[in-house]
Amino acid sequence: MKIVMKFGGASIADGDKIRRVATIVRKFCKDGHKLVVITSAMASVTDSLQEVARKASKGDKKAVHEFIEAVSVKHRRAAEGAIMDEKILGRTLVNISSRCDELKNILLGIAHIGELTPRSRDFVVGYGERLSAPILEGAIEDLGMKSKALTGGEAGIVTDDRFGDASPLMSVTTHQVRQTLEPMLEEGTVPVISGFIASTQDGVQTTLGRGGSDFSASIIGAGIKADEVWVWKDVDGLMTANPKIVKSAKMIDEISFAEAMELAHFGAEVIHPKALECASKYQLPFRVKSLKDPDSAGTMIESKVKIKSGDVVKAITNIGDVSLITVSGASMVGTPRLAAKVLQILTDEDIDVLMISQSSSEESITLAIPKAMGRKSQNALELSLLGSKQVREVHIEDGLSIVAVVGAGMKGTPGVAARVFQTMAKNSVNIRAIAQGSSELNISFIIKKEDAKKAVEALHDDFKLGE
Repeated sequence: MKIVMKFGGASIADGDKIRRVATIVRKFCKDGHKLVVITSAMASVTDSLQEVARKASKGDKKAVHEFIEAVSVKHRRAAEGAIMDEKILGRTLVNISSRCDELKNILLGIAHIGELTPRSRDFVVGYGERLSAPILEGAIEDLGMKSKALTGGEAGIVTDDRFGDASPLMSVTTHQVRQTLEPMLEEGTVPVISGFIASTQDGVQTTLGRGGSDFSASIIGAGIKADEVWVWKDVDGLMTANPKIVKSAKMIDEISFAEAMELAHFGAEVIHPKALECASKYQLPFRVKSLKDPDSAGTMIESKVKIKSGDVVKAITNIGDVSLITVSGASMVGTPRLAAKVLQILTDEDIDVLMISQSSSEESITLAIPKAMGRKSQNALELSLLGSKQVREVHIEDGLSIVAVVGAGMKGTPGVAARVFQTMAKNSVNIRAIAQGSSELNISFIIKKEDAKKAVEALHDDFKLGE
């Protein structure tokens, strides 16, 4: 089979883990598969790059020098732990040193100018992947295989110039990816591609947004017409609930893209929704595999919706900390464009709306927002709306959680919502807001954060998901 394997930052956190990843790659190469590997930055490096870029824009050259020293040591130690052959290690260390020097010059340039543009930020934050890929390349070669590290742009991923959250130009990308990677696969080379980063048609580096490495895997899979895309995690696969909350949570063997996207949106942070959407469009079977048990089949995600008899709900998930914003006013009744205006204000501020509900009287619109963006959302809406005649108040409430019940079997099955809310009533859980899409794939509702664990456990038990 032709397989794209994606490894996240936790998978390559140090030299031992990088060597474990290389061992997994060797195992499946020996089984006769043609592999393309997508790697993230090492754990926490991308966040550190964003922070040092911010400090550099304030002229903090000391922070730049301290960061370069720390990130260089981190990657050198990882290389020394992952690669035994002195020649391969030496070449890898030279590569790391060269890229750290490049990064230092860029950051000092930002410090001199005192300005961080979206374009320069993308160039800086992509260095985590640019540093990790050569180490994984060296570890794979150290185990006797041919490998070559490439950035996403070098592999052929072309995007628009919306820095920070670029979108791939799929027509040209699939052509270029195929042209670049197919010859390498035919000669038995394992390409190691820096996830998250790509480039414009002019060769300027862009990034694909948070979760971009998953997205890179789908894009590359589409380009080479992969048989499957495998995302490797420290968990067994997608679970019926968060195992930290529900001890009886089980792995889901098979799930549809539509169901998986609902789970991803409502807190199951295993695969990014953009990656699932791309894989669905190009009919790429996605598989969540366990680093702890590489031989396990994991969870298969595919287009076909499979519903077993009595299998109404697939999983219960939740987002742990949200704010609830209510925009209200009697004059909102019969004002058709106000909801669109509210959402546009939040979009302009780059604020993600997790859930929206409107009262039947049309006197209020309720929005669930990540807590970190709650006050910013309230301020933006107040500045834009309170001067108008339609809106009387923008109210915010913190300390809340979203719980979502997900499953394709709910479609056309009467009484599911009643069963959900009866379970909440029996457990004395008060529901603050409710939403259900027309697809009937999920029922989501907002409750107090302190009730979230009790609610998820009760629903998981009531729908017998642990059996």
